[in-house]
This record gives sequence, structure tokens and C-alpha cells, in this order.
Amino acid sequence: MKEQTAKSVRACPRDEIAAYIDGEISPREELGLEMHFAVCGTCSEELNSQKQLLCALDSFRPAKDEIDLPADFTKVVVAKAESNVSGLRRPRERRMAFFVCTGLFLLFVIGGETQALFGTVGTIAEKIAVAGSFLLHFVYDVTVGVTIILRSLSNQIVFGSVVSFLLIAVVFFVSFLTLSRLITRYKRA
Repeated sequence: MKEQTAKSVRACPRDEIAAYIDGEISPREELGLEMHFAVCGTCSEELNSQKQLLCALDSFRPAKDEIDLPADFTKVVVAKAESNVSGLRRPRERRMAFFVCTGLFLLFVIGGETQALFGTVGTIAEKIAVAGSFLLHFVYDVTVGVTIILRSLSNQIVFGSVVSFLLIAVVFFVSFLTLSRLITRYKRA
């Protein structure tokens, strides 16, 4: 007898009790469960407790006449919910959403080609850096060369002679006139 009780307890269909109460099982399964309930006291107690729970829940369910919702209840709830949601109304949120969407777009579009793309961009940036470095060295070398030439020429000029004084005065006067015209044009524009 103990073996039969142990087998029935192990084979108790506890998950099917709720389906039995709701009438969601076939008549054959229903008959099998009723036979099991006759033999198994544990399952019959579970069945009775679930029926009592459903009866208690039904007693707490309000009658349909007790709660009257206004006719425009749904519209009022939707309008209230929409007024409380800020969404993407602020410019900062729009910019952030734009950057996030752009990043996701690039991630999905580029996908596996990301490494190749960044490798290409890196190669282009490296070539631009080399060209810029060459240009800066060229300007530096020209400036050093012009400075050396002007320095050697200035040592040759004798500042005590009248000719060198007149030459320096003419260069200064022409530079002053050119600068004053440039300043005048700049102020007009």
C-alpha cells in the first residue's frame, strides 16, 4: 500500500489541476484525473484549496455596476500620458539621438569592413601628415636660407656711406606707404 501511495505522490499531476478546474483538458484526461483524485488525498486537498481560492477571488471581484468609467476615460488617460512625456522635444536630446542613430547606422552598414575603412583612413592621414611635414621643412629651409643671405648682405653694406643710407630710407618709405594703404583698405572692408 505504501508503494502505491509513493508511486501516486511521485506521479501527481499538480500542474494539471488548474487546467482541470478551468475545463481546459480533454474528457479522457479529466476521467484519469478524477480517478487519481479518488486515490490521492494530497491532490484532492490541492484541488479543494484551489477551488476555495477561486471562490474567494470571485467574492472580491466587484460587480460591473460598482465601477463607472467616464465615456472619455481612454482619451483623458492618453492625453495625460502624452503631456507628461518629454520625448525628443529638447534640442540636446535630438542631437544625442542623431549621433546614436548615426553611430548605429555606421556600425551596421560598415559592419565587418570597419578595419579596412579605418586602415584606409589611417593611410590617407599618414600621407597628409608626410606632405605637411615636407611643406613645413621646405618653408623652414627657405626662411633659414633667406636669413643667411640677408645677413651676409647686411655685413657688406657700409652704414657710414650716403648711398646705403638713402637705400635704407627709400625701402623704409615704400614699406610705410604700402602698409598705410593696406590698413586703409582693411578699414574700408
